[in-house]
Amino acid sequence: MGTYHFHGNVNGPGNYGDHGVINTGPEGDAARALRLAAELARWLTDRDAGPERLDAAHALRGELEEAGREQRAPEPGLVRRSLEAITLGLGAGSVGLALAQQISDLIGG
Repeated sequence: MGTYHFHGNVNGPGNYGDHGVINTGPEGDAARALRLAAELARWLTDRDAGPERLDAAHALRGELEEAGREQRAPEPGLVRRSLEAITLGLGAGSVGLALAQQISDLIGG
């Protein structure tokens, strides 16, 4: 039986508390949230989601884009309402629910 010799720092740096998101580049939270919102809208479109969900996804993406242009935080009420409309009835463990949760975590929802 062999042994594995690890000579690095076992106490860090670890990605603890990042909710499974590992930042692999210079993309900030706002840009990542916008990219995830676009992915969520695409996912909903591919699954022929109802118009309420699609409208909410487009409203969310629009608010994130506008907030980015204006260099301000997204309006929390609009974000919360949009995410609730999108996730209502999505199955646990679905891609859509995971994307919505990541967006919420990134923008502090």
